[in-house]
Amino acid sequence: MTLKRYRQLAIVTTVGVCVLVVAGGVVRLTGSGLGCDDWPNCNDERFIDVSTGHAAIEQLNRLLSGVIGVPTLLLAVVAFRLAPSGEGFRWPAVGVLVSILANGVVGGLAVRGDLHPALVQSHFLLAMVSIAFGLIAVRRSNGWRIAWGSFSRRELTHQLVAGVLALTAAALVTGTVVTGAGPHAGEEDVRRFGFDISNVARIHSVTVLLAVGCAALLAWRLVQDANPMLRAAVSSWLFVGLLQGGIGYAQYFTGVPELLVGVHLAGATLLWVLTVRLALSLMAPRQAGTVPQADPSKSTGLVV
Repeated sequence: MTLKRYRQLAIVTTVGVCVLVVAGGVVRLTGSGLGCDDWPNCNDERFIDVSTGHAAIEQLNRLLSGVIGVPTLLLAVVAFRLAPSGEGFRWPAVGVLVSILANGVVGGLAVRGDLHPALVQSHFLLAMVSIAFGLIAVRRSNGWRIAWGSFSRRELTHQLVAGVLALTAAALVTGTVVTGAGPHAGEEDVRRFGFDISNVARIHSVTVLLAVGCAALLAWRLVQDANPMLRAAVSSWLFVGLLQGGIGYAQYFTGVPELLVGVHLAGATLLWVLTVRLALSLMAPRQAGTVPQADPSKSTGLVV
């Protein structure tokens, strides 16, 4: 039962972080980034303020962050009750918790720093780290042991999966640089990166094309592969990756409208989920044995 609860909490936490990323995009695209210009208070006068539309949007985003913190904390608690040290349940749960807490601090610094683009960039990238830890926890809850040695092998398949992972991560980073140089800052008259947006957009485009090319080579390599999980993961990645590239070009040539930017942000989050899933399909090739359950005699009295 404890393992089932661990899985449920891991899924809720991971989905919650994905939703929070999109919600943060809504805050930025509606110009509500400084709707609450203080942290943790909304402003100098009120802890909670929904007197304006911008303040209400930012306040809802903060509320959602707090709600997602609950299953994240419970996941860590269940992980420590589930199995003895070394079973591989604790570290991904702790990783999610620590990265989300760190992101809360970064979010506060971003508000106090008037939405400096480097802090906003870090806010998004830390969320990607949380998602990765959450997906590892979900995979571990299925009984799969994470075989980290997979990436040290010299087989072409392993190298291509590592390449897709690295290039997708690079595309996310370059994408945040484009965002930091673009028009949607979350508030008027805040600092932006001083890069020419056309140049950074081209660099971002190159990283995306390289990632797609690497994934295409991997798909060709796996035509005769006996691992259906890996083939399905590559197929899903290619579909979303090509769609995401098309959306990116469409938003660039149409003047980056808010709706397309929001869809692109959601697509980037989904693509990262599929990237981690692809890596885990390679890194978790075998199922573990029976997972030890928590000892009822040592119960702390906390029901989760």
